[in-house]
Amino acid sequence: MRWFLAIFYCFLNLAGCTDSQNRIMVVTAKENGHVNLDSRTEVRMGRARFACEASDSGQCHYTVFDGDKPLRSFVLAVREERRVDGLPGGFAQCVTRDGAKMSPTCKAI
Repeated sequence: MRWFLAIFYCFLNLAGCTDSQNRIMVVTAKENGHVNLDSRTEVRMGRARFACEASDSGQCHYTVFDGDKPLRSFVLAVREERRVDGLPGGFAQCVTRDGAKMSPTCKAI
């Protein structure tokens, strides 16, 4: 049975039926050598895992965009993570240590 599944997934891969949006996004901000924001987002098979590694404010503020349209905003405490399903392929994110409203280009509004 394992061989059958391995061959089946191999054919799916050859046919292009895999999630090409697998990626890792790392955001790190430093000032005078001090890390004041560190975030890691992993996207695998349509599921995103957002992780707030460090923030001077104690929180990471996320805004997720589909093009110019904001999809969702949420806040994570340092060392907290959240899994999110159903995001569009190629979504963009902005992460800050304060709660400033962000544009799709990650500029404060």
